[in-house]
Parts: sequence; C-alpha cells; structure tokens
Amino acid sequence: MNWGILFLLGLIACTAPLLPQGPSTTPYQGSGTEQFFLPELPAWSNGNLSAGCARTLSVRFLDHSSLERVHGLNFSQRVELQTQFNRKWSERYAKSLVRAITPQEETVLFLETLEQVKGGLRELKYPPQGKLQLVWWDLIQSHAWAKTWLKTLADQGDPVVLMSFCTDAHGVEAWIEMQGLSDYGLFTLGTETMGPTGVDDQLRAGLVMPLEALVAKERVVFWTTGFYPAELPSGLNVKTVEEPHVRKKH
Repeated sequence: MNWGILFLLGLIACTAPLLPQGPSTTPYQGSGTEQFFLPELPAWSNGNLSAGCARTLSVRFLDHSSLERVHGLNFSQRVELQTQFNRKWSERYAKSLVRAITPQEETVLFLETLEQVKGGLRELKYPPQGKLQLVWWDLIQSHAWAKTWLKTLADQGDPVVLMSFCTDAHGVEAWIEMQGLSDYGLFTLGTETMGPTGVDDQLRAGLVMPLEALVAKERVVFWTTGFYPAELPSGLNVKTVEEPHVRKKH
C-alpha cells in the first residue's frame, strides 16, 4: 500500500484529532461548521515524504465541496480560508493555558475567518507583475550557505517566497528573523496552505501546494536542490541552487 492510499484512508477513517481539544464543561451542540472540515490525519501520516519531514503542526483541512456549495467560495478563497484559519488556530492553541481550544471557540474562529475572506482579506498576496522566486525552504534552511544565497537572490529585485512542506509560515518567519533576513522582504508559504484538493476540485492521493490559486505558474521560478516534488504543479521553470551560487562555496 503506497503513501497516497494510506493518506486517503486516513482522511476517510480517522476521526480522532492529533491535537487534544481539552475537556468541555458543558454539552456542545454542533453549529453546522463541522461539515466544512475533513478529518485530521492520524499521527503516523502527518509528514511529507518529498521533504523527508514530520510536520510541526496538525493542519485542519477544509472540505472544498461543502464550502463551494454552501458559501459559493471559489478555489482561491477556499485556499485563503484554510490558510488563515490554520494560522489563527495555531496561534490560539499555542496561547491556551490548557493547550487546547474548545469546539465552540473553533466554530467562532472559523466563522470570523470566513467573513474576513468573504470581505476580501488576503494573506497570500504577492506583487502582481514580474517573476516570483519560489524557494523550497525545507531543503536549504539547515545549510550554512542559505543566508548568503538568499541575500543574493533577494538583491536581484524579484519577490522571493520561502515555501515549506513541513513548517507553517510562523515557523519560517521565525527562521528569517533568526538569520537576520527580516529587512529583505521575504514572503512565506507554509504547510498550512497545503491540502488534498487540487485546483480541479478533485481529491488527490496526497497533499498538494495549490500554487495555481496564488500566482500564474508562468511567473514562477522554482528553486530546488535538484528534486521536483509531486506536491507542486508540473511545468514550473526550475533552477537548482547549486548553480551558480552554492557551487562557488564548495
């Protein structure tokens, strides 16, 4: 059985959340927002084979078909909703004294985020013109040359996006600050944006990064250490970080 089949089985069969929801002191009647979520992945499948990592958070995946049917959200809005919800959910969970948020709090958070997305709020915004340099952060972040190489790339003038299949945007932003790169205007694209639904609204046998919802792929220059992940759409302009910058350092 391959990982894709295991992933789908996890989505269909798993009902126990990876992160605890905490005790409830009053009976909870569902508000109907449960229909907009897919079941969480079990712990054994909460990772990424392409990047060879375990994820640093349990992403709450949204049910695209329900959101389109009930709220009329297009694909880009649905991607935004999942991204913003997961970022806020992660922040509130981390700040909670009992390391959990209640179902009631989760419902309120979802509805707040839904209204903001319907109102036009966007976090996944990039300059509308020119090339966009997409860097696979998972593969470079532990290397000593990463900071210098990113400075060189950012100095060329195009927007630079650090993408992670393992860590959320907050984690990548913390790394940027630790490296002293905050002044370079780097964008982030974290694992909270990934999901099992493709741009054609079909479920995949694994997670995908829905890049098509964010930017025309003709504008993207994808930087990798030589590996092209199945999580990205095909046809991107690919460059290898070994050429020419890193090779000079060896």
